[in-house]
Amino acid sequence: MTTSTPDLASGSLTRVRVGAVDGGRVRVETDVTGPSTAPALRPMLLASDARSARISLVPDGAMLLAGDQVTVEVEVGEGASLTLIEPAGTVAYDMDGGHASWTVAITLAANASLVWAGEPFVVSAGADVTRDTRVTLAPGARLALRETVVLGRHRERPGRVATTWSAHQADGRPLLIESLDLDARSLAPGILGQHRVLASVTALGRDVPPDACPDGRLDLECGGTLWRHLAGETHEVPAEPWECATTG
Repeated sequence: MTTSTPDLASGSLTRVRVGAVDGGRVRVETDVTGPSTAPALRPMLLASDARSARISLVPDGAMLLAGDQVTVEVEVGEGASLTLIEPAGTVAYDMDGGHASWTVAITLAANASLVWAGEPFVVSAGADVTRDTRVTLAPGARLALRETVVLGRHRERPGRVATTWSAHQADGRPLLIESLDLDARSLAPGILGQHRVLASVTALGRDVPPDACPDGRLDLECGGTLWRHLAGETHEVPAEPWECATTG
């Protein structure tokens, strides 16, 4: 299937802030800005209590199409906890030579916690997407983030996705710096081969036992753990790394 799209940039900014206690519950602030026609992720509060909140990021409008610029900013205040869920995955469609971007900026204050269970991000034939994730953690902050990139829909050659990932402590000390540029050529033998699914689980600031979930595990030099798994289909991705990241 090819989705024709106009060559018109349409950007949206989603802000989620969880902070100090207000009336017995954490203060939750959400905001979405951008043109009314721009697709966006709309935060919906599912639950909250004195220290934590649970929010669903619900897609509003078709995404991703050519010209889409989706930005999400997440801030969790000192001692607060936030859980983000995605009710469905995202498909980057054929962009007819255009481009789209997906940007996430996360700031965690001292002793804050964020658990974000991302759903699959599918890069269809003809798509051209930039994904940029930036994380800043203060002392005692904890992060568990799940990401799954799928190169092409079933029996389809993929488009291109260029990803950058950076995590720093509040003093600027780097925890994880990475960039990947993937397209149909990445499925060649000796690179990804038949593994069109690249799944990642990142745990920063969390106490994960050194012998937990050893398969695909990378322990970062400055603290934190990264799990990677290659698969032919999303259902083949093991659940154990995510369980280790969120229970540590």
